Amino acid sequence: MEIDNSLLKFHHVGIACREIAKTVGFYLSMGYCAAPTVDDPLQHVRVCFLDKPGAPRLELLEPLDEDNPVSRTLSSVGVTPYHICYEVQDIEETIAALRRQRFLLVSGPVPACALDNRQVAFLFHKNSGLIELVQSAS
Repeated sequence: MEIDNSLLKFHHVGIACREIAKTVGFYLSMGYCAAPTVDDPLQHVRVCFLDKPGAPRLELLEPLDEDNPVSRTLSSVGVTPYHICYEVQDIEETIAALRRQRFLLVSGPVPACALDNRQVAFLFHKNSGLIELVQSAS
């Protein structure tokens, strides 16, 4: 059974960076506006969302320590797009559907303080890369 693609609503692109303060300047010069930076100790990252009318929402991710996958990505490839996030109505149902398509559940679901404590989960597929799911607020 395939996942109903209408249930996946694009939310943001996550970008791994070493220091948000050094990376955010480029995006501000491109017309993005930055939300306040938030530390997420559960995910071991500092987060800053960037918005620009008519452009994809971005999330800058800075490691708070070495105990997170962002650090591993930065050490191997440097600053890079890291994941694509989709908002879903039922995170557990969507995880189950993706697992049937051979996605590996990497983490979660857990609350994300940068997203109003909504549940998030990360899944990986060798042909698709890393995706994040965020539970819809409604």
